[in-house]
Order: sequence, then C-alpha cells, then structure tokens
Amino acid sequence: MLPSILPLGAASITSGQDPVRPRPDIPAVTAAQASSGECAIDLKNHDTDQAALLLREEQQRQHDKRRREALEDAGQGVLEEAQHLEATAPVSPVIDGTQRQGLWVDIKV
Repeated sequence: MLPSILPLGAASITSGQDPVRPRPDIPAVTAAQASSGECAIDLKNHDTDQAALLLREEQQRQHDKRRREALEDAGQGVLEEAQHLEATAPVSPVIDGTQRQGLWVDIKV
C-alpha cells in the first residue's frame, strides 16, 4: 500500500531532510587571482595610443599654421596690389557727391 500524499505546506521540511546534491564537474566561476604580470596596468599600449594622438594633433596644428601663413601671404599680395591701385587711380567725384576711388569705364551695349 502506498503512503498518503500530503500537501507541501502540511509537512515541515528541514535542511537535514534535503537530498545530497552531487558536486558539479565544472567549478563555479570565481574572481581571478591576480598574477604578477596582471596586477600592474599595462601602459605600453596606452603610451603608443597617446603618442599617436599627440602626433596627430601636432600635425593638425602645423597644417593649420601653414594654411594661415599661406592665406596671410596671399592677403598681403592683394593688399599690396590695392595700395598700388590707390596710388595710381584718380579719385573722382560721383553723381551723389561722395568720392570713390577707381576708374570709370563706359560700356555701350
């Protein structure tokens, strides 16, 4: 004859009555222990990355400086041409009475 089946809430179960579980074949994952090589921060890769970044920034600054100097040189040439034109072009009064520099050119269409 079979024993009667009782609901789980009716009978108290203690930890002493729990079945023994077998040990797993794979051990549980735990924090890795630091070895002598892993405990220090590897700065070699960081230094090369930082050096590459600094080199790129320096190249960008030099490029910007050369571009500004080229623009200033070109602007200086335009300024010299404008000064030359001011010295040679006569100042003539305009119809409204204000003076302007330059040459008048008559165009017939």
